[in-house]
Amino acid sequence: MPELIGKYSHPDHVKQQYGVIEACLKRLLRDGKPESTLCPHPEQVRTVRRLIYGYGDTLFIARTGFGKSLILHSYSILTGRITIQLVPLTGLGEQQQRDIAEFPGARPCMITADSRRAEHSWLQSIQRGLYTHVLLSPEQALSKVFKGALMKPDFQARIGLVAIDECHLIHQWKNFRTQFAMLGQLRLLLREDIVWFGCTATASSAFI
Repeated sequence: MPELIGKYSHPDHVKQQYGVIEACLKRLLRDGKPESTLCPHPEQVRTVRRLIYGYGDTLFIARTGFGKSLILHSYSILTGRITIQLVPLTGLGEQQQRDIAEFPGARPCMITADSRRAEHSWLQSIQRGLYTHVLLSPEQALSKVFKGALMKPDFQARIGLVAIDECHLIHQWKNFRTQFAMLGQLRLLLREDIVWFGCTATASSAFI
């Protein structure tokens, strides 16, 4: 899929971009389900196209069950570039990891304090691009060891997207989980062309 996606990266190929993204998402939704007639929503197609072809950071607000996860999970499969996905709760991250693993070609991993202690080579594996999706909490993302990895050009070159699931919690939890309010540090470390994506079903006017 990344090769097909890359063929239509020129701005003159806008119409083709929509068609290619829709076809790729449809293929992902129907993988292993020969009788399936599932199709992506137009909003999913537009958002994935915006992220993949570099049209800017994006906030996606939709009801629970709409299909925000398809956007989160499909980017790396379609582009071949790593998604750094920030999750507020370990349980949510573990569920997301299981969901991502069901997509063809996806190799997700989740970084927690426990996994860091148990697996000494986790950082080397991530830096070498063995995983398509790296899920971790804001606390782990802002740890000295992970920020050190992000500063390495070879690793940065593999990253295409930073995604924040349930991003409304950045505002709601900033006082007792202060790392939520410090995520801007990651933006300063990363290349400007790495796209940021936030999704939520709950966004107050104060948050927006």
